[in-house]
Parts: sequence; structure tokens; C-alpha cells
Amino acid sequence: MRFFAVCLICLSQLASAQTSAKPANSFFKDTFEQMLRDNPEYATGVGRHEFDDRWTDWSKAGRDRRKAFFGERLARLTAEPVGDRAEDLLTKRVVRYDFEARLEAWDLDTLLLRVGQQSGFHVRVYNVIDGMPAATVHDYENIIARIRAIPSYLDQNLGILDEAIAAKVMQPKVVVDLVIAQLDAQLNQSAEQTELLKAFRSFPTGVSQADQLRLRSAAQDTYTRQFLPAWRKARDYMANTYLPRVRPADSLSSMPGGKAAYATLIHEFTTTTMSPADIHKLGEQEVVRIEAAMVAIMKDSGFQGSIPEFQKKMDDDPAQHFKSKEEMLTNSRNIAMIIEPELPRQFRHIPSLLFGVRPIPSDREAATATNAQGAAADLSKPGWFNLNTYQPEKQVRYDQESLVLHEAIPGHIFQGAVATQQQGLPELRRFYSNSAFGEGWALYAESLGSQLGLYKDPYSRFGQLASERFRAVRLVVDTGIHDLGWTRQQAIDYFKTHSPQNSLAEVDRYISWPGQALSYKMGELRIRSLRAQAERELGSKFDIRDFNDAVIGEGRLPLDILSDEIGRFISKAPR
Repeated sequence: MRFFAVCLICLSQLASAQTSAKPANSFFKDTFEQMLRDNPEYATGVGRHEFDDRWTDWSKAGRDRRKAFFGERLARLTAEPVGDRAEDLLTKRVVRYDFEARLEAWDLDTLLLRVGQQSGFHVRVYNVIDGMPAATVHDYENIIARIRAIPSYLDQNLGILDEAIAAKVMQPKVVVDLVIAQLDAQLNQSAEQTELLKAFRSFPTGVSQADQLRLRSAAQDTYTRQFLPAWRKARDYMANTYLPRVRPADSLSSMPGGKAAYATLIHEFTTTTMSPADIHKLGEQEVVRIEAAMVAIMKDSGFQGSIPEFQKKMDDDPAQHFKSKEEMLTNSRNIAMIIEPELPRQFRHIPSLLFGVRPIPSDREAATATNAQGAAADLSKPGWFNLNTYQPEKQVRYDQESLVLHEAIPGHIFQGAVATQQQGLPELRRFYSNSAFGEGWALYAESLGSQLGLYKDPYSRFGQLASERFRAVRLVVDTGIHDLGWTRQQAIDYFKTHSPQNSLAEVDRYISWPGQALSYKMGELRIRSLRAQAERELGSKFDIRDFNDAVIGEGRLPLDILSDEIGRFISKAPR
């Protein structure tokens, strides 16, 4: 079975919701439409396919024009009449936050984060092509057109990297080495192997044999004549121009202005203004708390040794390991099918869900973590739980239940479906996202497993705590690297002590993407705090279904705005 589908609200209900939707305010609608025109990759991601044959203009003039647009819209937002409904005022507040955050981190997002093994310019090409529809001849022609335009896309991105070199806003050697290795792996793939042309290996029935032959030939020719030369140019640039000029150490603080840059990225990814020192201390406290809970589970199971000894006992157990990638995929599918019928225990409103489980492609699996990819808002394209199946015999079963809860249901895929299917909200709200809310919700979702048919044995309960501890370790390690100047080896050593199943690839991720790993625990702790407040103030009237719906019911909100909304939810709840 390649993927399974879960559909808990029939499509006719979804269509009805779309029909009855209230019209969006024209300012928000016009702003959103311009954002789609300016960023075709974003348009593809939200299910708008008018611009699927092109890439964003990444030239300096194009970037300056977009930056000016956000500044102009932000200035207009204060005076623009947007309506006085609570929803309108909330949308205005979210849009203001979003645009201010974009402008604050503009240079770092543009110059620094264009290079990275998780979401660099080269990875984005594969992700965008993967998200394109492939149902009609026109869809296939769009894919070919986009691949044909990659040389121009690449030249503009190399122009960005020239600016980064001039500004000394650089990644370190370890990150660039990983990117070069990924480019090498991609260059070694033929037209018959590459993920870029996956759609051309199996056409839908509506595409004639003549068109199939024509499109497949054109795609292969484009791959050979346009893509591969461009990718060789990218590889040569990274090795010969960028690599010799990397920043001197793994820490962002080794870059000119690095301390201020890290504060900016913390604000962007956590939607808080907490200092690196306070986050580091909070992480250490969370590690201590979680490890005490892990010891309690061990003792309840009759084990008297240490946490590392318990983990070694499980790691040495062949039953805790996988024999193949397919076994890993089947295991995740089975976990999701246990969760699905239990969702009404935790939510009153359940969205239509369509998603599958698949492995991360081989050219990226060694350096890419398991992740989620949402379905199209109209369910014309399924979402995907992209599972890292690299070296399955070294991966363990006991943390897989929390992983499915996090990435799929009721984590990222579920929460994304709730947001994008709310047709009564302006698109700027339906498709807005921030890492602290999204990752915080997904980590919180892991804690709901006991009420969703999971965590039936001490091993899986221990695995859930190990997963939570892993996110707490991130607070310590990310700030250790980028604020305290830890070396890569210091970070790896801390991981080996407190989260030994996650070390090398995770540390390299934090080096390349400063601040992003902080968002998980920061968001989850805020949601847990709000839940404790609701339970305290509502007492016997507290209903977990209403609380969970309230957290995700308004889309993905910055944490301070979420706190205000939950405060209103509590004040209006019946006593």
C-alpha cells in the first residue's frame, strides 16, 4: 500500500463550507493575491497553480521590490479599514506581526539561510517540484517549464550568495560540505532516477499515449540540457567560491554581528523575546524534569538501572529494531490507523484528512529529518508524512508512536488541515504559519497519545518522554552553539549524554538553521501553560475537546496572540 487516506468529514461538507464562506476583506485579499504573483513557489504551496511554470524573481531588484511591498502594506495596515469584527481585528494583528517579522529577518533569511542541507536553495527546487500537481497535460508542461527555468533560478541564487560573501553572512564548513554531498548525489542521478521527473514515470489515465511519449521525452531532454549543467555550476560554486569563504566557526557568534543575528532568529522562530541565556537555562531545567519522569517509568517497569542502561537494554533488543524500510513505513501507517478513530476523544471539530506515508528520497535521507507535508486545501493533492528510513536496522520502534503523533495526526498534518480548510478566514490567516506554533502544537500533540490509543507499554511511554527530552536538549544545544560558542563536538557530547539516539545529523541541523530548533519546546511549553490555566480556572467545566479546538481553531498564531485568544476562550466558557 503506497499510502492510506483518512477522510473524516465528507467532501460534500467541505464544499458546503466553501460555499457559505464570508468574503474576505479586500485589503487582505489584494495583499494575498500580490504575494502569490510575487512568489510562485508560495502559490504552489497553498494550492494556487496559475504561476506553476515559473520561479520567484530572486534578482536583487525583484527582492527589493518585494521588501518594499511588505513595508508599504505594513504602513497601510494602520489606517486601512479592515472591519470591526473580532476576526478582522485578529487578522490585522496577525498580518502586522507576520510582516514585521519578515522585514526584521529579511537579510538573514535571504543571505544566510539560502544555504543549508534542510531547506537551502537546492532542496527547495526538489520540494517545489514535488508539490506540483500532475493530473493534466498542462500540469506536466508546467513541471517541464519550471525545470527549464532552473538555470535562471540558479544564477539569481548564486547572485544572492555573492552578496552573502560580500556581507560575510556565511554558513560554516560543515554545512557546506553536507550541501556539496547532496549536490553530488543529485548529479549522479539519471533522468530515470531523479525525483524531479518522478511524475513522468507514471501518467494518469487522462493523458494520451502520444502526450505521454512527448512529455517524457521533453522532460528528459530538459533534465539533461538545462538541469544537470545548472546543478554542476551550483556544485562548482559551492566548492570553489563559497566554501573557501565560510565563517570561521560553527557558532553564529563567530560571524560579524552574529549575536544580534541570533537574537533576530530567536524572535523569528519562537515568536518570543527571551534571551539565549534564559532559553539555555530553561532547557537544562526541562532536561532534569523529563529525566526524572523517565526514571519513574523505568522503576514502575521493574528496572533498577540508569537511563542509559535502560536505553541500551532496549537498543540491544532485536524486537525494537526494523529489518527494512518497508517495515518502518508499515509500522507508521498502522500507528496512524490506531489514532484515527480515537480523535473525537480530543477534538469536537475534525477536518477532512488525506495523507500518506513515504520514505525521504535517498539523495537526502542521511541529512534530512522526518517531516510533514500538508495536503492541498481542497484535497486535490494528498499530504505526506515523509519518514526518514535511513539505516532502518539502527532505528528503534519505541519512539515511533510519538513521531506519528507529531508529524501526522493530530500534529502537523491535522493542524494544517484545520487551518487551511477554514474558508471563512482570509487566505492570509489560513496559510500563515510560524514555527513556534506549528512545532509547539506538534510536540504538544505527542502528549495526547495515551488518550488516542497509544503508549500502552512502558517502552512507548519512555519513548514519548525521550522524544520530549530530545526537544529540551535542543534548547541547550542550539543556544550552546550559537550564543556560548560551543564546538560541534561539545554539542555532540551533550547529545550523547542526554539524547544518545539523536546526535550528529541533529547537531548539524542546528548549526545550519540557528534558532529553528528552539521553536518546538518554546511553543509546547506555552500551550501546556495555557492548558493548565484553563483547567485551573474552569475546574469541572474544563473539556479537553474545547480547549484543543480553541488552540488550533484560529489557525497558526504567534504565541503572545495565542495567549490572548485562549484568555478570551476561558473568559467566555460556561461556568
